[in-house]
Amino acid sequence: MAQTNQINPESQEDLLYCVDPHWEPYEAIKNGIHVGISAQYLQVIAELSGLNFTLVPTESWQQSLEFVQQGKCHVVPMLNTSDYRKQFLAFSKPYFEAPNVLVARQGTPMLQGYGGIGSRTIGIVQGYRQVEYISRYYPSLRIKLVESEKEGLTKLASGDFDVLVGSLMSVNMHINDLNLNELVIVGYAEPFDSLAYGVNKSFAHLVDRLNYAIERIPEARKVQIYKQWNSVKIRQSKDYITWALGTALIMLVFLVLIVRQRYKRLFKSVVKQKNSEIASLQATLQEKNKTVAILSAHDAATGLYNRNHMIQRAEEEISRFHRFHTSASLIIVELSYQVSSEDIDTSAVEEAFKVVADNCLSSAREVDVVSRFNTEQFVILCPQTPLEPSKILAERLLSSLSNDDVVQKHFSVAVGMAELLAREDFNDWLERTTKALYQSKRLGYNNVAIAD
Repeated sequence: MAQTNQINPESQEDLLYCVDPHWEPYEAIKNGIHVGISAQYLQVIAELSGLNFTLVPTESWQQSLEFVQQGKCHVVPMLNTSDYRKQFLAFSKPYFEAPNVLVARQGTPMLQGYGGIGSRTIGIVQGYRQVEYISRYYPSLRIKLVESEKEGLTKLASGDFDVLVGSLMSVNMHINDLNLNELVIVGYAEPFDSLAYGVNKSFAHLVDRLNYAIERIPEARKVQIYKQWNSVKIRQSKDYITWALGTALIMLVFLVLIVRQRYKRLFKSVVKQKNSEIASLQATLQEKNKTVAILSAHDAATGLYNRNHMIQRAEEEISRFHRFHTSASLIIVELSYQVSSEDIDTSAVEEAFKVVADNCLSSAREVDVVSRFNTEQFVILCPQTPLEPSKILAERLLSSLSNDDVVQKHFSVAVGMAELLAREDFNDWLERTTKALYQSKRLGYNNVAIAD
């Protein structure tokens, strides 16, 4: 069960903090105010930890790092760990992950990470962990430092260097805002960001309080922040104007070939080149669609975790169960339509699914993992929780759904649950829980069935 320890108000402490002023949407300073993802997490963590945070404005990320190293500010709320930074910072647990991407001008082939950059020059924001990472593992790469990702994209478009490494959400936002249509994502860069709080070592005693707060951030709040800022749209590299001009050129060459046979060899060469370009564009589109699907850990309609993420978290809990013999429970909620498929109002049903998702989040505890497992099934993982407390949660959720007019108008609700047993893997656990779900249906819905 979740702990109920409360922060003593008398233990409140005032802290100065610095941020990256130009890293939208992760964090930024606008009119002297801290905004972005880290700002919203900071508000929650301040409430949970009893710490008071005061912003120290800076002009650049490099200056923020210098300030926290010099003690002019005490905390940086969103950064990666590195060997260099560990010399003057203590780090909390990570609370947000984000991928890094490689950006280049139209016509650049897909790059397989830093190893595919070759002789090209790469731009990096000064002070970013990637500078230290590349210097250690790819020392032959040529680096050009910039003040911010926004400045780097502008310089990339003007040809100051060949490739820029940056954060996915930030890069896409700036490309769209600056209308840099000639820039496209050409690859992903390791390692992905695993962002945490960095605390000046003079205040290292506060790391435990930050970890306490991070572990207790409500799941509903994480989903809310994710949905608010998850506006990433991968820019495709297909340029229809260039393609149209190329097609017109091929037709022109074809007509000329009718008159002048001596251009036959040139014509074949042009056709081969264009076919290669089309194949490259198709491969790029498939690769980007694949990577976007892998990156997404949430259901687009409800904002809950999706099936893949739930399976991953369940496997982690099973591993913890086998090591420490802690309990864990699984709850499946399945919705059955009240009317035939021909009479279903799709838009109304989708809104009803969102209502179900909200009920799941409000009924679950902060430590529970709530997912939309498939279209009609919602799965809740209750870590380190035996059967009886989990049954109370399941009955509370069923009561909430049964008293919701929107849900009852469209669905009948069945609930099955099972406690993890020794030597079970996830498939065995899920199968037992599903059998309990079928028992709930046989009993006429609106009941909680427990697996044997």
